[in-house]
Amino acid sequence: MKEEQNTDLQRFTTLINPQLLSNIKLISYFTNKKLYEVIDESLKLFITDFEVKSNTKLENIISFQNTLNTNSNKEKSK
Repeated sequence: MKEEQNTDLQRFTTLINPQLLSNIKLISYFTNKKLYEVIDESLKLFITDFEVKSNTKLENIISFQNTLNTNSNKEKSK
């Protein structure tokens, strides 16, 4: 049995090529997964591929940005 991860999901609306959507739906059907699971896996693979090709981690960039914002806010409050 497959373990379900208990994560918060966020609904969003986007435009997509109809043929691409049909392909994703077929993959979902053939793999017996929910559509959002297939899309989630695809996006994770895309992000991983981007990180490998760019030789960077997006988490590091986000963390760096948060650090800069925190430091900037501290400077403003002085």
